[in-house]
This record gives sequence, C-alpha cells and structure tokens, in this order.
Amino acid sequence: MKRFLTVGLRVLLVGAAVWAFRRETSGLSADSVSRQLQGFGWRHAGLALAAAAGSFLMLGLIEVIGLRYAGRTTSPISTRVALSTAFVANALSQSIGVSVLTGAAVRSRAYSRSGVSTTDVARTTAFVTVTSTLGLLACGAVALILAPAPVVTGHIAIATTPVGILLGAIVIAYLVWSAFGTRDHIGRGRWSLPRPSLRVAMAQLGLSVADWLLVGTVLFAFIPAQLELGLTAVLGAYVIAQLLAVTSHVPAGAGVFELATLGVLARGAPAPTRAFVVAALVMFRIVYYVVPLVLALPVAFANEWKRRTDTGRGAAVEVQHAG
Repeated sequence: MKRFLTVGLRVLLVGAAVWAFRRETSGLSADSVSRQLQGFGWRHAGLALAAAAGSFLMLGLIEVIGLRYAGRTTSPISTRVALSTAFVANALSQSIGVSVLTGAAVRSRAYSRSGVSTTDVARTTAFVTVTSTLGLLACGAVALILAPAPVVTGHIAIATTPVGILLGAIVIAYLVWSAFGTRDHIGRGRWSLPRPSLRVAMAQLGLSVADWLLVGTVLFAFIPAQLELGLTAVLGAYVIAQLLAVTSHVPAGAGVFELATLGVLARGAPAPTRAFVVAALVMFRIVYYVVPLVLALPVAFANEWKRRTDTGRGAAVEVQHAG
C-alpha cells in the first residue's frame, strides 16, 4: 500500500509539474521552438557532448573513490570496470529516477562476480549519493547568495540569501565533521558511512562541484548569444533549478527543472526569448539524459553477457574438476 501511494504521489507531482510548465509556455508555438532547435550546429553539440563526457568522468572518479572508501582498498575491480559501472548506474538512475535503488542494483550486478559484498555496494552507492548532494549544496549556496533577486518558480518565491547561507552551512558542517568529528560513522546498517578523512571529503566536494558545473555547461552550450547570458548566469540558474527539481522528488526533475529554469532565465520575457530557453532545455535533455541512456543500454547488456559467460565458464571448469 505504501509503495502504491508513493508511486501515485510521484505521478501526481510529475503531472502537476508538466501542467505548470505547459501553462508557462502556453504562448509559444511549436514552430517557434522548432526553428530554434534547427539553429543549433555542431559547435553547440560539440561543447555540450564534451561537457557531458567530462561530467560522467567525474562521476566515474567518484565511483573509484567510493569503492575504496567502502573498504575495498585491495579490490580486484579495475578502474575500467568501475568507470563503466558508474556510467551505466548514473545514466539509468538519472533517467529512471530513484537513483539510490537503481544505482545499487546496477552495482550489485556488476561487482558481484568480483566478490564485493552487498554492504560494500550499499556503502558505495551511499557515498556517491552523499558526494553528489554535497556538490549540489555547495554550488546552490553560491548561486543563491549571488542571485540578484528572489527566485520565483510558478507562484512560489524563494528568499535566496537565507537559503544559500543554510546550504553553505551544511557543506561546512560536513567538512568540519570529517576533520574533527567524534562520531565514526553516519547512517544505519548497510547504509552507514564511516567518517571520511578531510582529504576524502575535499575530494568529494571538488569532484562533485566539477560535475555539477560541467552539467550546467551542457545547458549553456545551447543558450544563444542573442540572449547575452554569460556562463556564470546560466550555471547559477541551472544549479538553482536542480535544487528545486531534486527537492520535488519528481523523477529526473521532469517539468520542475524546466519550469524553474524558465523562471530564473526568462521570467516575464517575450515569447522569442522563452522559445530560445525552451529549445535549449530540449537539447539539454537529449544530450545529458537521452544520449547517455542510449549508450548505457548496450554497455549494460554487454556487461551482463560477459557476467553470464564468465559464470558459465566457471561452472564448466568446476564440473571438469569434479569429473
């Protein structure tokens, strides 16, 4: 029953977000957005793809650190396998939603043949989730504090400075805890995390901030020069929109992210300007969500095929020895 209610709530949230976004873009025609989409060239796509690749590389490095952090300091898992698993886990979780469960499932399948326990998988997944959240909070703190005016999404206005200070305080508290904390762990059971060293915490913060800024650059790549929006402005809008999208718990932030981005970058702007931003959002979704998902599926199938083949060979060898 609880699961049914959770799914129902998510469906309602997605519906509400999509409805609000459609209302916000009601004055735009499909032709106007289509014309903007046709104006994007290889220069835009090249920058966006490079930034997306950089983002997934950062996520892969976080995965490598997470495996060691989880207790696998002598792990036989190669960096190539860790990077491949991180790519599949993040590409699927970003598109499907419920990143903790999706990521844990992918890691469990990929690492099981290397003898990684379910506890280590859970801790690695928790480490990745905490790291991603830490970077988003840090970027969000800076973006909100530097925002020139309250952020308005739909009919909701957010006082930026107090929220930004609160987010920054959380990040600082995490770093202080890693350096001087008395508790040796956080969380419970399989999802408990040992207190990281300050060095690990700083690596988490640096890699995650780099990841979020690279993803924001994917959006910036499709913002036309006519809008006269600099990289800093677009990154700030992106981070604020992602904060709202993550808080909403809507899968992939569908509708919420777009609505918030429009509210920050083009609130009250004329239809042509909003058409520019909507087209950029469409391309952002394609490059950072659709393309990685399309690439991750064959990688996942290939990894699964290899796992089954290795299992079959192992069973055959055991039979021969028994004979």
